[in-house]
Amino acid sequence: MVTDRRESFYEAKCAELCARYSGFEESSASVLRNLVHTYDVISTWGQKCLNDYGLAKSSFNILMILRHGPSEGMQLHDLGELLLMSRANVTGLIDHLEQKGLVKRIVDANDRRARFARITRKGEALLDEAGPRYFVRIAQLLENFTPEERTTFVRLLKKLRRETLAEDEETRVTADQQPGTQTFFES
Repeated sequence: MVTDRRESFYEAKCAELCARYSGFEESSASVLRNLVHTYDVISTWGQKCLNDYGLAKSSFNILMILRHGPSEGMQLHDLGELLLMSRANVTGLIDHLEQKGLVKRIVDANDRRARFARITRKGEALLDEAGPRYFVRIAQLLENFTPEERTTFVRLLKKLRRETLAEDEETRVTADQQPGTQTFFES
């Protein structure tokens, strides 16, 4: 059995925090901590799967979106909205993929300010090689979960995501409605 020191460390710290801070609800903190910890473990594992192909997870994500998106490609802004990772540097990711010959950048004939990205044949060939290996490994990773457990897990993750997005929206709206509050751009 493989162990991760972080698990026991954070379980002990959460018990201490529960005693120290009113409002610290240990089971809620445990859910979030375990979600973040599991994401980190899976993210590291996923990157190892893609290293053999010289791809970062975000680059693989972009190639998959472009491969299964419109044949004319997609605007960089639209790509950024669909990424499962950080959208912060779509332009840099496209630059990198273009340098490798996996993506081609195209200027929109109707709007010269608009830039499209389109996957190249080389990018498609790379996905044809990397994709099956990656998805087989995902299936192997989850083979000890029953179909019902997987369905329940997805349902619970979606519920948490909806709650988080709703809370984020509520916080943003509340902050926008505060009298006398200025944003950086309004000062």
